[in-house]
Amino acid sequence: MNAGEIPEHPPIYDRLVKERGDVLAETRSAAEQAQLHARQALDWSGLRPSAQQSVEQGERSFSAFG
Repeated sequence: MNAGEIPEHPPIYDRLVKERGDVLAETRSAAEQAQLHARQALDWSGLRPSAQQSVEQGERSFSAFG
């Protein structure tokens, strides 16, 4: 049997999932949660208005050259 003939989930996989739970699915879910938390932690867009918003509101941003 070569690698092309191995089923995607061999029979032992189903038994292990029944005994131990689906570790791959749990790991995938934990990784997605970690990515979501990291994106939220690194999203600073709400801390201050963008330059475009400032211009629209009539505010000038500081510029050393003008």
